[in-house]
Amino acid sequence: MANPKCNRCSKIIPDGFTDCPWCGAAQSAANSSPAAAPAAEGAAKPLNASGPDFLAGLSLLLSAAVFATLQYLAMVRTVEPLTLENSGYFLGRRVGSLILSAIIVLAYNKIRGRELRTARALFVIIAAASLLTAMNLAAPSKHRSSAPDAAVLHQLGEDIKTPDSSNKWASAARSLMTDLVARNKQYVSDVSALDNTAKPLYTVESFSTTANIQQMIAQLNARLAVADKYTSLQPVFAKMKDYVAKVDASDADKRDFMDGFESTLPKTLSAHKALVDKEHAWLQSSLNLYQYALSRQGAYVYQDRNLLFKKTADTAAFNQKLVKAHTLKAEFLKSYWDARRAQKAVIVQMGLQGTELGPMPPQ
Repeated sequence: MANPKCNRCSKIIPDGFTDCPWCGAAQSAANSSPAAAPAAEGAAKPLNASGPDFLAGLSLLLSAAVFATLQYLAMVRTVEPLTLENSGYFLGRRVGSLILSAIIVLAYNKIRGRELRTARALFVIIAAASLLTAMNLAAPSKHRSSAPDAAVLHQLGEDIKTPDSSNKWASAARSLMTDLVARNKQYVSDVSALDNTAKPLYTVESFSTTANIQQMIAQLNARLAVADKYTSLQPVFAKMKDYVAKVDASDADKRDFMDGFESTLPKTLSAHKALVDKEHAWLQSSLNLYQYALSRQGAYVYQDRNLLFKKTADTAAFNQKLVKAHTLKAEFLKSYWDARRAQKAVIVQMGLQGTELGPMPPQ
């Protein structure tokens, strides 16, 4: 007698198994009976709202809703409220969490030698992604350090603006502030000059021909050169020693002032390095994306404003690199504008907006 088939997935149940080893469905006695009459061919199957398919679909929808809610809470807690502007970053976070969970779940089942049905696999992947997000929410929140005292900042601003200030260190602080603002304005100018002639990143057309890809690689290399140029703030801060040397003060006072000034540098340099690292990570990932596309010329075609890869593995690799580039760009831009807003707030508290130091560039 032939082995019975599963009443859910229709796979043959091996000897020694009461329930289906493939999908886990329990088998009724009627399934193993040879006298069971098959359903008439072409007969419509009634919908069963309480059946396993309905429950699987409901579980999948509920898990997706929980995942989306947790992702939203994580973004609000660690980033900022969801807006149209940062929606791309939000979607990037969600896709990244799902990809990581899928890799973990599929690798685990590969090791165990099990094969999950599509609905069950999606449920497990979303549940794993929700668990990872919940663990992130459970971690202690990273609070920013308290803002500088407003009165101190205002007085410093007054000293910098007043050439005959009684504060003997005001001239050194004025020179350093001028250097920092000039550096920021030059960075904005250099980036803006590139943006005036740059083609949009990540469009389908930018991957359509070898010439277009090479143009995007050249554009990204030029942008990376600007990032490299402004990697370190150390050359600007190094000038402070020369400015202090010109102050009418004793050598001991100058040493004490420089000791206090240099004690504040590690935190400033660390914050700047974190921002620079994000900028470089975004640009390098974008270069990697276009270099991958260049290496796969002939492996895909540009048709009806779409890229069609001949191999599924190439499609997956390309999409993974594209999502990574998008996500890192959003992370850098958010960090950059957070830093600029904080910088602008300090300038306003010091009362230096609209002075000889120049206005802050708008967002």
